[in-house]
Amino acid sequence: MRSSTGLIFLRSGVLALVSGWALLPAWAQDAAAPDEPAGPKLHYALGAIASNGPDYAGGDGRKSSLRPAWAVEYGRFRLSTSRGSAFMGHGLGTPRESGASATLAQSDRFSLSAALRIDKGRDGSDAPILVGLPSVRSTLRARLSAGYAITDRWSVGAGVSQDILGRDGGAQLSTSVGYTWPLTEQTKVTIGAGASFGDRAYLRGHFGVPAGGASPLPAFDPRAGLYSVDGGVEVMSAINRHWVILGSARVSQLRGDARRSPLTVEPVGYSVSVGLAYRCCR
Repeated sequence: MRSSTGLIFLRSGVLALVSGWALLPAWAQDAAAPDEPAGPKLHYALGAIASNGPDYAGGDGRKSSLRPAWAVEYGRFRLSTSRGSAFMGHGLGTPRESGASATLAQSDRFSLSAALRIDKGRDGSDAPILVGLPSVRSTLRARLSAGYAITDRWSVGAGVSQDILGRDGGAQLSTSVGYTWPLTEQTKVTIGAGASFGDRAYLRGHFGVPAGGASPLPAFDPRAGLYSVDGGVEVMSAINRHWVILGSARVSQLRGDARRSPLTVEPVGYSVSVGLAYRCCR
């Protein structure tokens, strides 16, 4: 019953996403303030992120990367990487979704956005223990996210995403709570915690082991439910009007069937990252 209810909720979120995209032009027109410029303007951020974290969720290996972080924004529409959207949002509003996204509704306290992003999946080359297991196929995910500022410093959020290509990616639900502490006008510290849930298809793909396969691991068929909790801290500072730096650290812990999976060698993982970006033209 719990799995069925969760799946119905996740699918309802995807239907709301489609409806939101259809209503976007009307919402955008109604939400425009009288004193706003006649047309939207182009803004962008371009930088790089260096990070170190687990080789996969539940793995005991580490991997480091240096990758670009960018975002392009035109009115309510954006294309970005996840960290690129954070660079764009610092000091100028709520960080945006990664991928192709749009703001469906926004007020001083509430925001609603929709996004499409590529989920790159996972294959056996990510870690030796994964050799012989079916790959988690790359797919396109649709996501609907909402955020609410309880006070000037406390905020909560939730998001639901769904594999829309039918590649067994399943659905996810994430929740979060955050506290923002402005050290100065240029620097802020954000402390946050969250929980992630997945349906059976998602948990099977990432933590399941099929029977009769090439892997020597015992068969394991996880159920839907809570699979991860996490917490972290992020420091972002605007060096000047254009240059922004960040540093972050995050700890996550697998829960439920994800923790009991034969693929989970280390249930607690941590990641750190630092980055620098140039943004224009606010």
